[in-house]
Amino acid sequence: MNLRTLSPEESRRLALGILAGVVVAVVSAIAIPVWLSHRHYDAALADMNDKFDRYRRIATTRPEVVRSLEAVRAKDARKFFLRSGGAALSAAEVQESVRQFIEANGARLITMQVPASKDEGRYRQVLVNVQLTANIQTLRKILHRVENGTPLLFIDNLMVRSQVPATFKPGPGAEPEMFVQFDVYGYSVTGT
Repeated sequence: MNLRTLSPEESRRLALGILAGVVVAVVSAIAIPVWLSHRHYDAALADMNDKFDRYRRIATTRPEVVRSLEAVRAKDARKFFLRSGGAALSAAEVQESVRQFIEANGARLITMQVPASKDEGRYRQVLVNVQLTANIQTLRKILHRVENGTPLLFIDNLMVRSQVPATFKPGPGAEPEMFVQFDVYGYSVTGT
């Protein structure tokens, strides 16, 4: 291997090049981490400022939210639920309401059954199966009273069957009786 000796001028240039390379490496070793940490903290500060601005905007809506909450509380939403307590007590309340609607409109109650209730978080769904006979006008009044009363009750799985042959012709003003079966359910609050 043949190594060439450098002239004093080449030696100085090489030394200056190595010095410049070392200076650039030292400056890079210090400047790049400082720049990266500044970028990280700038991004974190921008994110915190953004969150702070959002929270401030939300906080300015507090009086409006308080007014809305007071309006909801004034409506007394608890009156739309069945009485709190056991499932049997809530089912008895549904049965009594439906029985009153049926008897007040002249229909004939056949049976009411209470299947198991379902808990859905803070609420309990109480279901009652109802079977009755009524004419169409009476049925319309009963369904209207059930769905528009307080506490709120809902009708599901409605089935109406005629009990007369297809050739039946009722007299004037008389309507045939029908067999009606449906589920009535409401909700009670189980806890806070």
